Amino acid sequence: MIRSALLALDNSPSSKISLDMSIALCQRYAEKNNGKTDAVHLSGVAIVDLPGIKAPTSVPIGAGAYKKQRDETLIKEAQERMETILQEFDERCTAAGIPHSCIPSEGLPYEQIERHSLSHDVIMIGKETNFHYETSENVGATMRKLLVDNARPVIVYPDTMPDNHRVVIAYDGSNPAAHALQMWTLLEIRSPHTEVHVVSISGEEEKANARLNEAADYLKFHGIAPKLHPILKTKSIVDHLAEKVSELSPRMVILGAYGRGGFKETLFGSSTNRMLESANCPLFLYK
Repeated sequence: MIRSALLALDNSPSSKISLDMSIALCQRYAEKNNGKTDAVHLSGVAIVDLPGIKAPTSVPIGAGAYKKQRDETLIKEAQERMETILQEFDERCTAAGIPHSCIPSEGLPYEQIERHSLSHDVIMIGKETNFHYETSENVGATMRKLLVDNARPVIVYPDTMPDNHRVVIAYDGSNPAAHALQMWTLLEIRSPHTEVHVVSISGEEEKANARLNEAADYLKFHGIAPKLHPILKTKSIVDHLAEKVSELSPRMVILGAYGRGGFKETLFGSSTNRMLESANCPLFLYK
């Protein structure tokens, strides 16, 4: 069962969605636990990316003083925005009656998230979250670093949320896929109405069915009866998965951060950005 969550905050649309969804999650837990609003503690972390702002850039001779002044101005503006964002987070959580903590932080975003995540069950972050406030970072860069080094599952939120109760679990029988399946199940970040679909993609239909049965047996021990989708591989794994996600339009997709041949391709290289940019639902990622 989930007891705490770390929510990464900035002023991007996807960050606002992640705030809405994290509050809704805490409220749903309160309902499931007979109104005990202390069921999930929500911590909001806002980060000023000092290394990013202070990063060396090519400047004309004699312009060093201008860059220093510019950096100081950007840092001050970022700190002010951080305070505003945390104040809004505090007000939202207080109004919802959710126990919470505000964490102002400065440094490399993924390092700060890693450090604070060690005292939480899960990380929640918008896919456009970059923490620079005044600049933009390539979508997926922070996510990739978190997946490589981080010890906690990461939920990546898009700009909008599907209005349904379906989830898709991508399962290839690998340890990361099994870890993601187990962690998602044990955290219970689902509603009583959640409709679970398990997808397995293989060049051999028999292997896909065997993996699906394996996942279904595990889920049944937790009172979940999933719908199974074996897919015979005729093209790239990411193409098959993207098509199935588009067809089902789920509220969340559960993925292992590394995979056996197939799903590894889903989360690294060009496929990483494709999944993060094209998916219109949250991704639950764990290794």
